[in-house]
Amino acid sequence: MKTGLNNGEPLQQKGAEIRDTAWRIEWPDALSMSNPEIDAEHQLFVRRVNELNSAIIARHEKAEVVALMQLILQEAAEHFAHEERLFAEKAFPEARDHTKKHEQLTQSFLQALNVIRQTELGREWIETGLTIRDLLVEHVLKEDTRYISYLRTV
Repeated sequence: MKTGLNNGEPLQQKGAEIRDTAWRIEWPDALSMSNPEIDAEHQLFVRRVNELNSAIIARHEKAEVVALMQLILQEAAEHFAHEERLFAEKAFPEARDHTKKHEQLTQSFLQALNVIRQTELGREWIETGLTIRDLLVEHVLKEDTRYISYLRTV
């Protein structure tokens, strides 16, 4: 059964009911960095992760899901480079640690891409999509708020 998230209908999978709210990230004010450029990039990430999870739940072709994951990787690299330029410009004291977090996230995204490439639609893809969602939210809430707080003081 092919059911997309956008229409609000649940997906039936082995007796489980999966609804939109379990998969989607809504942009809460708590994710705002009060920096329009960074907020726009984070909002783009949210849209991409929602697209990824919607494609997985709607059982889109592997090529489309792979392309979405590759796009997330590409845009992550651009965003991380932007943040790292800000760190250098403002002499952010935790720049090295934050850059390591970016490297770890990139590795997690690459692992997710490999899982999708090496498997067929199933539990692994669903878990991968949820992991990407959770990593994004955790990084923004936990790590990015630290450098934004610093940038506001300089």
